Amino acid sequence: MESREYEDPGAPISVPLDRASTATQLLEMRRQMQEVQDVLEAQKTIYIEKEEAFSRREDNLRNKDLELQEALVLFNRYLKRNESKQKNAKQAAEFERKQKEIKVAEIAKKTKEIGKLREKWEELKKKVEQNEKYKDFLHQVYTKHPEDFDERDHIMHRYKSLKKTHEELNIKQKENERKVEELSKLLKDETKAQQNRTLELNNKYAKSSKTFEKILEHKNKEMTKLEFEEHNEAARRLRVSSCIMAVDNLYKRCCTNKSEVMQKNPSKVLRDKHAHDAETSKKQKQTKDPHGIENQVDLTLRKLGIIANYLEDYKSIVEMWKAEKREAKKAATKRLRETIN
Repeated sequence: MESREYEDPGAPISVPLDRASTATQLLEMRRQMQEVQDVLEAQKTIYIEKEEAFSRREDNLRNKDLELQEALVLFNRYLKRNESKQKNAKQAAEFERKQKEIKVAEIAKKTKEIGKLREKWEELKKKVEQNEKYKDFLHQVYTKHPEDFDERDHIMHRYKSLKKTHEELNIKQKENERKVEELSKLLKDETKAQQNRTLELNNKYAKSSKTFEKILEHKNKEMTKLEFEEHNEAARRLRVSSCIMAVDNLYKRCCTNKSEVMQKNPSKVLRDKHAHDAETSKKQKQTKDPHGIENQVDLTLRKLGIIANYLEDYKSIVEMWKAEKREAKKAATKRLRETIN
């Protein structure tokens, strides 16, 4: 009753199979088998489609797997290349860093060298400026005193020669001072030794007359040596006196001819000095002063200076005469050419 309430009124009325005929049952069974066969065919078709879909999907997955493997190989190669590039980049960066440090050190070194060269250039520039001033000074000296120097370079030559002479004199002075110190030391040692010897001689004199005789003999030898030295001194004074007389004669001749030749006459101070020296020499001769010869030598040296001035004046006169002769010759030649023309 309840089942019938849900049946479709328009549906055909089904007859139970147990009540139907055999043919109907066979047909129903065939129909059911056909339905089952259709379901199987449909399921087979669905299975084939699914199998084809799975096959296509498997092929797609296989292809994607191959693509992934190829991509993985390529990515591995890419990573290796990047790693190599990174390593090379690090090496290049380290090399560049070292090169930078080297270049920075070189730049610092070159900067210091440039600073030194600039300082040296400044020093040289200052020296050049000083030398330019010195050059101007030399030119002014040469311009103001052309009669003393033939050329401007002669001033430097004279300076160098004077400087060299000054250095040589300093060296000689130092050498002489050293010798004087050595001689002083020797003299001191000798004096001390002499004192010791004198003491020993005094002791020996008190003890033995033989030593006294030796001392007397030594004294006689020293007296002989002193007489020999006095003789040599007298001979030297004789030679000096001869030279003084010769210079005095030349001086008198120069003073006699001074109006004709001599232009640089001795000054009044020099004449007074001569007169004073003459009086001093005369007094020393009267008192037999042993140092009179030295004053005469000084006077003779001053006379030699006057004689040198005389000779310079004579040389100047000769040069003036030669110049006048040349001028006269030129004038005569000029007048002769004018006469010929």
